[in-house]
Amino acid sequence: MNNKQLFALLREFYTASRTTVAVYDEMFNNELVLKRPLAPDLSEKERRLIEQIIPSHQIEVLRIGSGRYLCVFHLLATKQTVVLWSNVETLESAGQYSSFTNGADLDQLIAQAKMLYYSLFQTFPRISSAYSDSMPEWSNVEGQITRSENRDLNIVHNDYYKEKFMLKAVSDGNLAEYRHRMRVFVQSGIFGNMATSELRNAKNLLIAAVTIFCRAAIEGGLYYETAFEISDQCCQNIEKMQSVESSTQAIQDIGELFVKRVRSARQYSHNRAIYEIQDYVYKNLNLHIELSVLAKNVGYSKNYVCQIFKDDTGQTINEYINKEKIREAQYQLLFSNSSVTDISQLLGFSDPSYFTKVFIKYARVSPLAYRKMNNVS
Repeated sequence: MNNKQLFALLREFYTASRTTVAVYDEMFNNELVLKRPLAPDLSEKERRLIEQIIPSHQIEVLRIGSGRYLCVFHLLATKQTVVLWSNVETLESAGQYSSFTNGADLDQLIAQAKMLYYSLFQTFPRISSAYSDSMPEWSNVEGQITRSENRDLNIVHNDYYKEKFMLKAVSDGNLAEYRHRMRVFVQSGIFGNMATSELRNAKNLLIAAVTIFCRAAIEGGLYYETAFEISDQCCQNIEKMQSVESSTQAIQDIGELFVKRVRSARQYSHNRAIYEIQDYVYKNLNLHIELSVLAKNVGYSKNYVCQIFKDDTGQTINEYINKEKIREAQYQLLFSNSSVTDISQLLGFSDPSYFTKVFIKYARVSPLAYRKMNNVS
């Protein structure tokens, strides 16, 4: 395939996927870049990182920042390098910037890279991983991990702390929060390799997801026998699967199943109204929430929603709002560089000192102390 044919194929690929794609020659000069106008270019550091990749018949997957990933493969015959990258910036960190960049998650980016690779070579590539595909003897695991980490420090697994926030949403039965936390968790890294077979690996990932969601649901009040029965049925269904189109979507669906069962298990006499109130609160954490506006949006009177919420949950709506805002503040303190003042404004507090007072009430420490004790500079 000559350059004219290659570039024509890449333009069709870009038109269909809107995934940023570039081609570099042997000297790493830029031959073609197809991207949206506001999508960032590769930095010099990132370009040097790609130059160090040894050409092979595989796709190298690199994490280069928060929500940014590269898929790199080589055209060995022409000594060219093809790079695809995703910019999954979130609203918290980039305002409306995500509207102008490729929003594919990592699973989608890898799938797109595999499709492009197949269209060029009529064969599917191997995807690089930070860990060995096969499980060594247990006594040798630590040594194997150390060697593989030294080989490639640019691929990381999904963030453990973001997973904790996602599982807390499951325990709380908060569907709106779960969907958001799940998306952020997926964007934080890549799923691990637990089997040599692609299908077996996907099934293992789903079974692992069922296990952690099951435990989170039990913590959220779902009767443990019910949770285990759901878990058993999910695992049996997973084993029957002949293919897994998207591990991310399957995990999303399993999590939502447990979230909804936690909701139904809660002993609220006004289930639907309570959950509509909770979802509204989470979706509007950046605002100063007026109870009259909240009531209108969920379709009830202000007095009614205040009364049923207090009766069923044992706390006022304002207490619930403040707890949710402080939990989001904890998340921002851990995963952003925003100042305490910026975070207070982000969460609808007009007075930073009042925000600090509320934070101390629920977190037992000041915002700065919370950030420091969690080793975040």
